[in-house]
Amino acid sequence: MEFQYLGHAAVLLCHSRGTLLIDPYETPAFDGQFRYRPITAQPDWVVATHAHSDHAAFGVVPAATVVEEGVAGPYEIARVALWHDEYDGRRRGGRVDALEIRVDGLRVVHLGDVGCAPPASAVARLRFADVLFLPVGGFYTIGAAQAWEWSERLCARTVVPIHYRTTACSLPIRGVEGFLAWAGEWKPWISGPFSVQTGLDRVVRIEPANA
Repeated sequence: MEFQYLGHAAVLLCHSRGTLLIDPYETPAFDGQFRYRPITAQPDWVVATHAHSDHAAFGVVPAATVVEEGVAGPYEIARVALWHDEYDGRRRGGRVDALEIRVDGLRVVHLGDVGCAPPASAVARLRFADVLFLPVGGFYTIGAAQAWEWSERLCARTVVPIHYRTTACSLPIRGVEGFLAWAGEWKPWISGPFSVQTGLDRVVRIEPANA
């Protein structure tokens, strides 16, 4: 199984039996602060961690089947409820879900827009994934230090930072550098497909394909 990091929180999982898009965005948006290139992939299935427009723009992939949870081709999708902020969602828009996706004996976890400290129940459920997609930009989500706490608590084999400021996104969030400083050692990767089977590095910083 391979994946591509498209930008913001959008990730495309690629399998010989079909593709699954996580958290599609619409662009341009937010008065020009969000300028990622449009998503051109045509996935078989699409799923969102929560209903905000930069994560659940299902209209950009009209042919895809929207999945909440359960089985979609080779993917088995489950949800773990979290909060968008430290105030039970009252500041940033309620609940967000972590997605736990099983495929070919692998576990992929995507934390969406999580904005709270890691609750023990979520840690117990989500530990030891093969790949963890982790927001690191702050303001709307956890920032660098709290993202590293999530990373340490979940003990994923490979951690991929997402949802940070780039040349295509000038929202009031920070870049990836703060999180990488916490990580210390990390592997740079081009924006092309990344194989989960060979992704043995603790932290992999992947260039957004649509930046």
